[in-house]
Amino acid sequence: MSDLPTIAVVCAVIKQQEKYFIAQRSARMKMPLKWEFPGGKVESGETNVQAIVRELKEELDIDIDVIEEHPYYLHNYPNFILKLTPLEAVIKGGNLTLKEHANYKWVAPEDFINYDFSEGDINIVKAICKRDRGNAA
Repeated sequence: MSDLPTIAVVCAVIKQQEKYFIAQRSARMKMPLKWEFPGGKVESGETNVQAIVRELKEELDIDIDVIEEHPYYLHNYPNFILKLTPLEAVIKGGNLTLKEHANYKWVAPEDFINYDFSEGDINIVKAICKRDRGNAA
C-alpha cells in the first residue's frame, strides 16, 4: 500500500474524421510541453462527467457531450498516483480557444508516435491504437 496521495483526473478522448484531439501543455504547466488528452482534476462532489465538461469549458471554451466513460488507469509519479479516467466525448459547441495550453492538433493514431505524451496518457494512447488499428503503440 502506497502512502502517496491519489489524484483523480479525467481526460476527454474526442475523435472526428478518424483523428483525435490532443493538446500541448504550456511551458508554465507541470510536465511542460508534453502532449495530452485535455482534462483536469475532479473536484470534491463532482462526477467524472461533470468534471470533464467543466474542465474543457474552462481550458478550451468548448462544450462537449460525453458518450462513454472508460475504466481508469493508474500511473505512479514520484510524488503522487494519478487515477486517470478517459471519457469519450464530442464537441457540441463553443469557440475553441487555448486558455492554458500552448497548442492543439487533430492526430491520427498512427501519428501518435510523433508526439511526446505525458506518462499518464501513454496507456490511453496504447488503448486507442489497439482499438482503432489493431496494434499497440
